Amino acid sequence: MIERSAAGVPVDAGQELELRRKEWFISLGFKALFAVASDSEITAAEKRFGSHLDGLIHLPAEALTRTMSEEMELVSLGQHGSSFPMAALLDGTTSKRPT
Repeated sequence: MIERSAAGVPVDAGQELELRRKEWFISLGFKALFAVASDSEITAAEKRFGSHLDGLIHLPAEALTRTMSEEMELVSLGQHGSSFPMAALLDGTTSKRPT
């Protein structure tokens, strides 16, 4: 039997453990942000965490190739297709207006 996530992909046991850990922190009153790379992950995060989610960070795979720098910042993207505030991590060489 293969368990599938709300996004329709097989659930990774390590990832599921991290999601449950996040739910535990939320239950203790911590604010929760969730990193997403695609629209399907936005939907899955909204379904999983509901009103307990405080925002989303858009982090596509290509963002992981950026070099860490002192000028990195978290920039608001507004709602951007979600009912939650969304932000993106940008470095000093990236345009301030993500597409």
